[in-house]
Amino acid sequence: MYSYSGWNAATYIVGEMHQPQRSLPRSLLMGTSIVIALYVALNALFLYAAPIDRLAGQLDVAVIAGKYMFGDLGGRIIGALICLGLISSISAMMWIGPRVSATMGEDIPMLRAFAHRSQNGVPTRAVLFQLVVATLMLLTQSFEAVLDFIQFGLLACSFLAVLGVIKLRITRPDLARPYRAWGYPLVPALYIVGAVVILGVLFAFRPATTWPGLFIVVLGVPVYLIWKPKT
Repeated sequence: MYSYSGWNAATYIVGEMHQPQRSLPRSLLMGTSIVIALYVALNALFLYAAPIDRLAGQLDVAVIAGKYMFGDLGGRIIGALICLGLISSISAMMWIGPRVSATMGEDIPMLRAFAHRSQNGVPTRAVLFQLVVATLMLLTQSFEAVLDFIQFGLLACSFLAVLGVIKLRITRPDLARPYRAWGYPLVPALYIVGAVVILGVLFAFRPATTWPGLFIVVLGVPVYLIWKPKT
């Protein structure tokens, strides 16, 4: 699931797009399609190169497959390439993630400090805050534990966002909707069902990292209820 994380990240910077009505749907469709094609093709290559019993339950499947294809040196090279790919992912998240904190700071007085931007429009305080949180997580937990923790929070928020689409369709049919969900209500409903299944699996098999993720998500509820804009 982590391989697909970020498919919706373009929505976080929609305010900085020149033609969001045109650019946003295109970027979501093209980005998700490319990731799906690359992910499936890469896993097919791994399964073709190495016995499945050697890959089962392993995190470094790329290194294992690389060793079967090119030997020990090739495995190290494949591992290095995977690391380079992760670096580019980190760069993208350091650019996009703080935009969410900055926008929250603009809406919620308690988080106003995160709304501060430099002369070039960079949310410096939000970037530093994300850097501190990410560093603490990596220094106190294993990489696998961090992935489980992050994945639960991301999936829970996506689940709530899609659920909100259905709620607003029912409670606020008068709202302007420049973007519409394809295949509504079937597609959103399928996403919600899938998200519930994956969240349930995480609860069942990774409770040590899932409960802290749930706590972080729930912690945002009283913050929003207390400081939400009065309408």
